[in-house]
Amino acid sequence: MESQFAALLRRHRTAAGFTQDELAAAAKLSVQAISTLERGTRRYPQPATVDALADALGLDPDQRAALISAASRRGKTAAAHSNQSTPPAAASPRQLPFVSGDFTGRVQELSALAEYLTSGSGVHVVAITGMGGIGKTSLAIHAAHQLADHYKDGQLYLDLRGFGIGPPLDPLDALTYLLEDLGETPSADLTVATGRLRTALAGRRLVLLLDNASDQEQVRHLLPGMGGCAVIVTSRRSLAGLGGRQFHLGEPPLDEAVAMLRRISERPDAPEAECAEVVRQCGGLPLAIRMAGARLASRPNWPVAHLAERLADGRRRLDELQLDDSGVRATLVLSIEQLAGSDDPVDVQAVTMFALLGLSDCVDLTSALAAALSNSPEPEAVVVLERLVDVHLLNTPGPGRYRLHDLVRVAARELAEQMLTEEDRAEAKTRWIKRLSAVVWKASEYIGHGVTREGWLQPEWLEGADDLTSQDDVLLWLDVQRSNLTPTLQQAVVDHPEHAVQLAVGLNAYYALRRAWLEWLQANEAVLRLATEGDDRIAEGLVLHDLGAAHAELGNYEQAVDPLRRAIVAAEASGDGNLQALCLSSLSHVLERTGRIAAGIPYAERAREIGLRLGIPPRAAWACLALGMLYLKTDAAEDARRLFNEALELLVDPGQERFRGMVAQNIGVAYREAGQYDVAAEALRESLELYRAAGAAISQAEALNELGRLCLAQGRYEEAVEYQSEGLAIAGQYGDWLCEADIRQSLGEVRRAQGLLAEARREWRIALSIHEQHNTHAAGPLRALLNSA
Repeated sequence: MESQFAALLRRHRTAAGFTQDELAAAAKLSVQAISTLERGTRRYPQPATVDALADALGLDPDQRAALISAASRRGKTAAAHSNQSTPPAAASPRQLPFVSGDFTGRVQELSALAEYLTSGSGVHVVAITGMGGIGKTSLAIHAAHQLADHYKDGQLYLDLRGFGIGPPLDPLDALTYLLEDLGETPSADLTVATGRLRTALAGRRLVLLLDNASDQEQVRHLLPGMGGCAVIVTSRRSLAGLGGRQFHLGEPPLDEAVAMLRRISERPDAPEAECAEVVRQCGGLPLAIRMAGARLASRPNWPVAHLAERLADGRRRLDELQLDDSGVRATLVLSIEQLAGSDDPVDVQAVTMFALLGLSDCVDLTSALAAALSNSPEPEAVVVLERLVDVHLLNTPGPGRYRLHDLVRVAARELAEQMLTEEDRAEAKTRWIKRLSAVVWKASEYIGHGVTREGWLQPEWLEGADDLTSQDDVLLWLDVQRSNLTPTLQQAVVDHPEHAVQLAVGLNAYYALRRAWLEWLQANEAVLRLATEGDDRIAEGLVLHDLGAAHAELGNYEQAVDPLRRAIVAAEASGDGNLQALCLSSLSHVLERTGRIAAGIPYAERAREIGLRLGIPPRAAWACLALGMLYLKTDAAEDARRLFNEALELLVDPGQERFRGMVAQNIGVAYREAGQYDVAAEALRESLELYRAAGAAISQAEALNELGRLCLAQGRYEEAVEYQSEGLAIAGQYGDWLCEADIRQSLGEVRRAQGLLAEARREWRIALSIHEQHNTHAAGPLRALLNSA
């Protein structure tokens, strides 16, 4: 155990803001002498040395006496005490460190701390926790200074060294320092020392600032038992079990962060946009902003925008935010080293997990992702993730979801490169991609691959998803991971191109079910180069088709034409007739939507011919449907009816009721758009009956919604409401939020037609909230609808 003099000297030097070199110069001693004293190699310096140090540090009489006492441990203290005829006067310590002149903002936090620490009676304990560099100590010191008038018996400050070089301060040593600073006699027994401290504090009103605690156990013995003291504890680790009030400190608001940067950089008029970009690159972390401001202050000819450009390079961002041996990297390393040196195996596992998380580009770091990266069971991964949350290397925006601060992510990547081999990193990423691909293809299997995808699928791609035993399980899993799908795919294009196309093609079914058209578009754009430059023409055709289909679903019909034409060429080269017919049908639909009816007919005719020749009824039926819709727009009503009937007659085999219902529904919509309401009603009622026969509940809700839209077009508003209310009940029963949003939007249109604008806006607001919650492209048009109504 280090000497009390060494620890006390280091604490006073740190509180005064001196380096060892600066203290040596002020005390007119050698740097080696200061280093020797702080290491404890020289435990009992001469009185003249102690006086010189006390003068240089500006210690008050009580602090000077405590330092002298610690320097005369061999018996001089005991002798001095034995010669005293009266007990020493109670000390009134004033130990708070200097208040930084660049402290900015935190107005709400300071107000909340002051309100809590000055209200009522008794002991007030507050724990300020957060990641390294977030400004816990600065806030605590500032708050303690503001409380000086309320707590007139002084302020004690003690660095518990929970996260730093060397071991955390032992509770008994901490008690010794505090008792000496209060003019009390220490004890070598922890229980006795704890009691003496509580006795000493019971009759006083002072602020006790316990900085940089390692955990709550280190702090428990240092808390007053009664009286009117305030205790402020700071720590990177959660102290929820300590009692009192917990303050989790996050990033300051942008305006406060910009003001801090301007003040530290000595550029009060620096452009706000450029300052905001520097703050963004710093992740809003006060320590990083302070480093950035200091760098600008020392380089007065640098524009703020230049530093922002340098910080934009993630590979050297931490280098830019480092000054000497202090900075963001050094601060984060202390948290990691504290975990690595722990006796708790979960802490040690957390270090490896932290490095593995740095391998991922995903914003939401779910427990499933962590389990795959670490090759561990998901419940075990959750325990380790929560430990990283406890030490504020991770934050958790919601249950099962975790995030890395931008600068912490950079540190995690650096750690991954240092402690994991290239092979280990590649294997971890591959495990996640394979897991994701297996679940995606299992979803496709439940929903229906389609003939081409099923033939292209390799059985081993489904391996690794056996724990998800139902369609609901699979879809729920993917819903949780949804924000990770595109980043993982984009990362796979670079790291594992052999898996990227496989994953993108498999995503078709899930994205189509969730109508995530923009994400579907991004997925296929990400792998387009791989697919077109590879040797697999089926893969190329599928990616190009899905790219065109995504554009079409987003209403970008002109942009859909070129990829669909290229998809037809790839399909022909592959020899897959089904894929060729699919692409031909899709192109004919897009051309029909752009008004190029005559140009679309030959493509639909070719698709029909291929489907009939290959004996694939669904493909031929879909082509007949597309061709009939084209003819309907050329006023060739009889040809359209013939083709619609042919499409339905191709789907008479048992098990095809749902697909036949889809064809009938599309026929009904086409006739409604053409203004042939009686024929439309007949087709839509037929689709409803077919869906009921197939047990397709959500499809029934969709057909009911289309019947409601038909009634709206006919001016039969009450019937429309009946149909859509029935559909809404089904959607709610089965939890299909997209179907519910669609029906509510349609119901709002009916209410507006009835003159019930308030009810219409209510339905649209609910629909908008659903789309916003699930991040669909339909949110924009709904906002516009609400703004115009």
